[in-house]
Amino acid sequence: MIKPADLHKVWAAPDNTRLTSKQLSFRLPVHVAAKLSALCEMFPEKTRTQLVGDLLAAALDDFERSFESIKGQFIYGDHETGEEIYDEIGPVKEYRRLADRYYRDLEIELGNENPKSLFDRPEPKKTDE
Repeated sequence: MIKPADLHKVWAAPDNTRLTSKQLSFRLPVHVAAKLSALCEMFPEKTRTQLVGDLLAAALDDFERSFESIKGQFIYGDHETGEEIYDEIGPVKEYRRLADRYYRDLEIELGNENPKSLFDRPEPKKTDE
């Protein structure tokens, strides 16, 4: 996850981002457009698309972390660390379900016939019992 404070480091590095096949268009508030233009001037090696994509990714990651975490059903316990893993319920689960659906659709549009889940859950570790 990208933190907003780390974006200047991200923008100094090479970009390997995959873009959607369709262009999205929207209007911005004047003060946001002015700040974006300032960033474009400060980071001329990055495109406006790259800057907006990174800013949105960081904001969405922050927003997702703000959702209330609600424990659902017990899934498994990690014997090595003692950590217990529970299913997530509530707005986090709904957001991830929807985002994953759209992610898979977008990946298929780009030619990936078997896209992985956007939100991979760690697999239970096998134990010798």
